[in-house]
Amino acid sequence: DDVFNNFFNEIASFSYPTHYNNKILSPRTDITENESEYHLEVELPGVTQDNIDLKIDSNILTIDGKKEQSTEKKDHNYHMKERYYGSFSRSISLPSNVDEEHV
Repeated sequence: DDVFNNFFNEIASFSYPTHYNNKILSPRTDITENESEYHLEVELPGVTQDNIDLKIDSNILTIDGKKEQSTEKKDHNYHMKERYYGSFSRSISLPSNVDEEHV
């Protein structure tokens, strides 16, 4: 049993990195539309609003930000840590009829 479990734990450690070194990730985004507006929903769990920057230039919406890692000391050791901390960026082409003043 231990050999079997260790084998799959080693495979998981290669398939699913436990940390991201100096990478800028792109958050998942859903875009919907109704008769009068577009709606963007961006997954940014744990990111505070003051750590998000939105810019529009030539109908390109860019969402930049940073998720800060907690500096709180823990009394345990991690065996796996998959939650991402650091910078993120996402650029989305907006339709030409979008009013940039109302984004």
